[in-house]
Amino acid sequence: MSFKSLIFFAAMIPLLFSAFASGQKQKDDQVIRVAVDMISLPVVVTTKDGRRVTDLKKEDFQIFENGAKQEIAGFAATDEPICVALALDTSGSTELKLARIQNAAIKFVHQLHPDDEVAVMSFADDVRLQEDFTIDRDKNEYGIKKTRTGGWTVLYEAVWLALEDVLKPIRERKALVLFRDGVDTHSGRATMNETLDLARESPATIYCIYFDTERDQYEINRRSSGRTLPPVIWNPLPPVTGGSSGPSPEEYQRGKAYLNGLAEYSGGIVLDGTNDLDEAFAQIAKELASQYSIGYYSSDPRHDGKFRKVQVKLNKEGLVARTKKGYYTKKDKKK
Repeated sequence: MSFKSLIFFAAMIPLLFSAFASGQKQKDDQVIRVAVDMISLPVVVTTKDGRRVTDLKKEDFQIFENGAKQEIAGFAATDEPICVALALDTSGSTELKLARIQNAAIKFVHQLHPDDEVAVMSFADDVRLQEDFTIDRDKNEYGIKKTRTGGWTVLYEAVWLALEDVLKPIRERKALVLFRDGVDTHSGRATMNETLDLARESPATIYCIYFDTERDQYEINRRSSGRTLPPVIWNPLPPVTGGSSGPSPEEYQRGKAYLNGLAEYSGGIVLDGTNDLDEAFAQIAKELASQYSIGYYSSDPRHDGKFRKVQVKLNKEGLVARTKKGYYTKKDKKK
């Protein structure tokens, strides 16, 4: 489904090629050597009272697939660099809060490890790669400050492009940090189910921050009414019949459930940043600094398209591991 990348502006194409090239660099101390069929699991370990544990070794973990123990083939500790795609919702509903969002995002990138690479994306009427992967925090900040508000929200297209085009070429540990404030209003090239399936398949962890700007919508529409530009129009996918001018509470709940699905399928978390956006970003920075990456080759070679449950256990008592629930195998095509 590479045609989805057409929504990037032509000026973004060189940046995507650069992202691909940087992901292919051989960094012996950073890269997990994986083959096509290696299953990669992002794992966060905590004590039962929630304190993160970051000093474990490969020998401390056990992997089970559908109850069968697997041999660990790849392991990256928490101190190894991670590549983070930061995707910011800058749709029209964020107009009154954009400066706050930008400042919180800038603080976030400065909280990451100096060797962590960050790519900055934004999405509103379209998806833009504002700045390619780099460890240069000044460039990260510049990419964040370039973001501008738009009317629509192509959330599903942003998730698809982040996972499939920006992060997929990267072989290091990787994560998508997704900031969004509402429901999808304009995606035509990706759907909710497609992106949820992609989250199941991707080795990237997805961390989501929900930011409620529902009350700001009315003020934005009021201001827009005196302009030549049309006011913000909400039209979630699938289309809502009856001429509703704004998302219903049920649609907002569906939007939150979507975030929960992305996080659960990928081993991440969802945080509400409405009251304290800085703290939400800070919690994700701590999560990223606490994430292991573990890879294995399944002992079941069948490609039957069925879901396989994955479980991570620790050899030390009193510890809890969180990772993705499992994955779907790719079904062999009939000859």
